[in-house]
This record gives sequence, structure tokens and C-alpha cells, in this order.
Amino acid sequence: ACASSTEDTDLEEAKATILHLRESLVPQKETILDQRETIRELTAKLKLCEGLSRTPTHLAHHLGHYGDGVGGHHAGKGALSEKHVAGEIPSPSSTPEQMNKMLQSLKQRLDNLQTRNTSSSYSSSLKDLLQRKISALEFMQLINRTVLPVMLTLVIISTGSGKKSKPTEAFQISFPMRTNYMYGRVKHTLLHEIFSFTLCLWMKAGIGPGLGTPFSYSVPGQANELVLIEWGNNPMELLVDDRAITLPLSVNDGKWHHVCVTWSTRDSLWEAYQDGVKRGSGENLSPWHPIKPGGVFILGQEQDTLGGRVDATQAFVGDIADVQMWSHVLTPHDIYSLASCGGHMTGDIIAWAESVVELHGGVTKYPFDPCH
Repeated sequence: ACASSTEDTDLEEAKATILHLRESLVPQKETILDQRETIRELTAKLKLCEGLSRTPTHLAHHLGHYGDGVGGHHAGKGALSEKHVAGEIPSPSSTPEQMNKMLQSLKQRLDNLQTRNTSSSYSSSLKDLLQRKISALEFMQLINRTVLPVMLTLVIISTGSGKKSKPTEAFQISFPMRTNYMYGRVKHTLLHEIFSFTLCLWMKAGIGPGLGTPFSYSVPGQANELVLIEWGNNPMELLVDDRAITLPLSVNDGKWHHVCVTWSTRDSLWEAYQDGVKRGSGENLSPWHPIKPGGVFILGQEQDTLGGRVDATQAFVGDIADVQMWSHVLTPHDIYSLASCGGHMTGDIIAWAESVVELHGGVTKYPFDPCH
């Protein structure tokens, strides 16, 4: 129990951290996109800079062969001074504070040389060398201040938002009005009889009396094989083989709710859950009747014949998301976990995905994740 509690705490902390990071990164997206061209240009310079900063020798070589002009009878003194200058070159692991300190030191040396106002070839060469290294340091500071943070942010967004480059199930479908032509159709059907099921979905009621029909399944010879409906002033009902029971659910407040209904024909037991909490249960709903295969799953309309002849007064108005259906009864713990976003399970009969649902009549689709 202690281990489980610790894991839950760690999970919550991780979730909070992820949400905090995402909230802090999202406002930067506009700026990052605006700087795209700058990033491309500076990335090439960054690669050059990385190559130049691997060793002081390589950097000095690329900045102008740091022994040039420092030789002859001044070789001993020149070599010592160059060693000091080269020592100011930062390594890739240098901190911004160290780089700033190096830069200030080099600028001070350059000022001292300029103050002496000497015309010797040695001093001139050394001043040129210092100026080149100051320019290199200033450029590296520019890279550290601009390109590296932006590139790091891009990496975080491209990897961390990979939930979230939105998965294909993170969407909702919306029915703005009652019609006899707006509906969603699940592309596949039952391949064999089932003797129990769990149906779960997120829904938000629209304006007007009665929710309508968020879900219906018809088969040849039975239009109301499995229906979830709230019609007119009637309470919400679950129909199995055209036999109805009243569900003690209330979702007409214009807010998102997670609704699950379960049923098993062997004991004819049904259960109804709202937002993870069991609101009611009962028996004697179509005992020993298997849900037949080969039918049509429709979202948003009640079918009076197989796949058609709908009544606009029974049409659903509102939003639907994350419709999942299983061929067995989920446990109360699993249902609570789904509703509280403690875990995500995918139905073996219906698994919510953009590729699974066909939209007809102007039903709109929007990105939406009920857990975020």
C-alpha cells in the first residue's frame, strides 16, 4: 500500500511538472516560429563555433594562425603572450559567467595595448590577435544567448509535445442543431455475438430539452438493438433489444461528463456510472439475449431502420468525445480510472480514432482531450 501511495504521488508530481513545462513553453511557440529563419542561419555558425572551440589550438588556427606576425627576435615574449591569450578561449563546457570573465579580461588587455600607443609589429600583431579572439568570444556569447536556448526549446517541444502532437483519439465531434442528416458512423461492426458490454463516452449537452440520442446500434430485424437516448422530457434510457430501463443520470448542465453503462445478459444486470461514480444498477434487462452482429453503429441519431430513417426530434445536440466499447463488463475501479483520467483503456469493439468515425451532414470535428 505504501509503495502504491508513493507511485501515485510520484505520478501526480510528474503530471504537475509536465503541465507546468507545457504552460511555460506554449507562449514561446509564436516567438520560436518567428525566429525560424534566424535559427537556420545561426545553426550553421553554431556548428562552426563548436568545431572552433574544441581546442585552443584549432580555434587560434581558424582565427588567423595565432603565431602569424609574432616571431623573430620577439619569439620568446610573443609565445608567452599568445599562451595567455589562447588560455582565454572557452571550452564547450564553459559557463556563461566564465565566458564573460574571459571576454572582460581580453578587452582589458586590448585597452592596455591601445593605451601604450606603440607602433611595434609585435604589439600590432597582438592587438589584432586579441581583437579576433574578442570577436570570437562575443559571437559565442551571442550563440549561447540566442540559438542554444531556442534550439533547446524546439527539442523540448518536438519531443515533449509528442502527446502530444495530438494523438488521433484526441478529438471531439459536435452536433450544433437537431437535424435528420447530421450523424457519425462507425466504420466497422460486430463480427460475432456478445453477451455483455461496457459503453463509455464523454459528452456535453447542447441547448434545448432532452439530450437526444448520442449512441445507437441497429441490426437486421431490430433497429433498437442497443440505444442510449434521452428524448423530450423523458429521463435518459438504455435500450437492449428494444427493452428500456431508466438511467439515473443527469448531464444536462452544459458541462463535460463521463458516462458509462454496463450490461450482462447472463444475469441481466446493468449498471450506470457518471463521472466515475455508480449512480444506479438493476436486473432483468433482456436476459439471455445476445447482442447480434452485423449491425450499424451511429452517433447522434436514433435509427428506425438499419442505418437510416431517423427522427430529427430524437437527434443529439451537443458534443461527444472518446467513445469506447468493450465486449465485457469493466470493473468499477477501471471506470473510475477512465473518468478521473488515471488511465486510458481502448475498447475492443469501438476504439475512438479519427480513422474509425465517418462524419456526415456537417458534423464538425475539433481537437479535444477531455483529460487536458
